[in-house]
Amino acid sequence: IRVDSTTIPAPKASDLKPDEILVEVKAFSINIDDIHVSEASFLGGLPKLQSVVPSIKKPLVVGSDFAGIIKAVGSAIDANKYKVGLRVCGLNHRQAVFAENGTWAEYTVTKEKSIVPVPDTISFVNAAAVVLPLFVIDGLLEVVRGKIGEKEKVLVVGASGGIGSMLIKMLRAVFADFDLDITGVCSGRNKELVLKMGANCVVDYTKGPIEASLEKKLYDVVFDCVGGTTTYKSSKAILRKGGRFITCVGPEEWIGDKMSSGTEKISWVGKIIWYSVILNLIPGSHPHYHMVAPSEMGKNTFILAFEKEILPYVEKSIPFGDVGTMGEAFKLVRSHRVRGKVVFVI
Repeated sequence: IRVDSTTIPAPKASDLKPDEILVEVKAFSINIDDIHVSEASFLGGLPKLQSVVPSIKKPLVVGSDFAGIIKAVGSAIDANKYKVGLRVCGLNHRQAVFAENGTWAEYTVTKEKSIVPVPDTISFVNAAAVVLPLFVIDGLLEVVRGKIGEKEKVLVVGASGGIGSMLIKMLRAVFADFDLDITGVCSGRNKELVLKMGANCVVDYTKGPIEASLEKKLYDVVFDCVGGTTTYKSSKAILRKGGRFITCVGPEEWIGDKMSSGTEKISWVGKIIWYSVILNLIPGSHPHYHMVAPSEMGKNTFILAFEKEILPYVEKSIPFGDVGTMGEAFKLVRSHRVRGKVVFVI
């Protein structure tokens, strides 16, 4: 990371399109996809979508989630509903890849569909930290709404990460009357964190295959926040017949950590089609495979989390511009060993 004194023009209220909202950013989190965008390796590297050379006039601002205060709204926005000064959080989930405004800056421009009001009882740090997890979790929960029964057994792979740890809390809230038996999969050092988030027990993946530690215990649902064929293979061994394997990552573990070749990209797409479409049509004992890729903010999920003050675990909260600490934070996120979330505060 290199920091210099160059500044870029801030978005102006006078330049807003009718459906746009200007937000003064108070906090944002670092997500692995944000780093992949900055390195042009997002989804293994998408042709032409990350080839724009930044300039002062057309800067490439990365970052997807944010929490802050509305400073101005476009002419088509209901100014009574979205008043100047309203605390909000949101997700420009397409960010710089698809010409949407990034959020790693003092100001960002967003849309009404992309923001949720934040109660005064929730800090900007916590509001920024929950955005991407809740965005994804809403899609994961949509698969099982109305399909989970009393005392069902649920396994969460990647239970100490930003999404997995928050997912456990949300499962407890959404299915409060069902007394779910939740197992979290993480490293041994994160056992107490995952239990605190609401898991009944923890499996340490560093000690061997997941299924070897479960003594033939069968599960109804596996939520996968890691990805890869190893996780799927272990899940097949522990899911009952007709069980559900629900992933927010897919058949490749940590895709985007490196640039993928054309052949690798074709293979990745082929695996997605095979697992999530073709295999589900073939009779057999294999689990139902669901790959979740949310496209809209599930605002009711945010409202529930805020009403019940379901808060994320934030491992680090860092002042924006602290170069040394920022470098360490990027390395931590890149390592996939973050406990919960890392948030920058402006």
